Amino acid sequence: MRVKEALAKTRNAPPQTVIPIMRGLSVRRTKGGIPVVRLHYTADPHRDPELNPAWKQTERKAYTSQASWDREQEIIDDAGGGELVFADTLLTYWDKIVITDPRWRPDPRWRVEAGFDHGKTNPTALERCYLDYDGTIYLCGEYYMPGKEVWEHVPFIEQMADVRKIVACFADPTIFNITMQQSQAPGKPQERAKSINELYIEKGIGLFSPFAMDRSDVSFAARVMAHWSNLENREPSLKIVCRNYPERPVPGLHNWDCPNLLWEMMRCRRVKLSAQQLLSRNVSEAIIDKDNHAMDACKYVVMSHPESTERTPEELAAEAIKPLVEAGDLTSALIRYRQMTAVPESRPIRIGRYQPRFRRRY
Repeated sequence: MRVKEALAKTRNAPPQTVIPIMRGLSVRRTKGGIPVVRLHYTADPHRDPELNPAWKQTERKAYTSQASWDREQEIIDDAGGGELVFADTLLTYWDKIVITDPRWRPDPRWRVEAGFDHGKTNPTALERCYLDYDGTIYLCGEYYMPGKEVWEHVPFIEQMADVRKIVACFADPTIFNITMQQSQAPGKPQERAKSINELYIEKGIGLFSPFAMDRSDVSFAARVMAHWSNLENREPSLKIVCRNYPERPVPGLHNWDCPNLLWEMMRCRRVKLSAQQLLSRNVSEAIIDKDNHAMDACKYVVMSHPESTERTPEELAAEAIKPLVEAGDLTSALIRYRQMTAVPESRPIRIGRYQPRFRRRY
């Protein structure tokens, strides 16, 4: 009955006039005469903050930012324009996401991958990451340098710790295109057009592979926030190592820290539309393309779905016999260890279809 009365009122009211029906429920009509019903969570008594404030406190923790909460729960269409993408979560859970212990080092057995973004006027960035046995990504080590040529970057990249352990380094695919770039060795004449990747190979860095997956900044932000979701109840699956957070870029080689990546992520914002633009288009989730060179390198490795480090048979066996060793049953521990690490006997390989032999009966 209330809904019918409210709909009748909207026919005589100016377009977009909100007619309340009950708490959390209202209706309005567009210029074209189409009725639009707005249902807010406060219409449910179990979710009404005045009756059950604990629900909102609990539910809010599942959202990575206030803007995402405002868009989805408060039905504020223009929420999020110009918002900082990562800063809110980083500041709230800094002690969980950022590793600041100066003694921390990655396990030398962990898998090592990297992402690379080449620039000339803009910074060239190489971000190194480690993957533990559970698939957690540790961004630990970067090279960040603007305004230099390929041959000037090479000595620094070669000096990076664990650079020879990198099993995959994904780079912007444009550096593999043949361009007007020439060989840059001092004192040598210009040669044929080569790709930037070829120039790195000439200098001894044959490390890069073209990144062929989703390059969207919006997708990257969503993936990172998924790694950082629900941190009240779990550990983040992506961590950044940075002992001294800088207020400005710190060019150079950082063997065990990622200060420039953290600096860029703290400043990362979404595009903000003007009031006039909002009249003709939806709120954009696009991210401002500025100060994102370390983030691009990070994007290439994170969006490549890096695999966790696999445990060796010896490591699995050592973990399995640990309770036996602690209980003092060393004999059983030794037997179990040898069983788990024993190499299975190889069977002969048959070529062609196997024909069973039968005894002929007479």
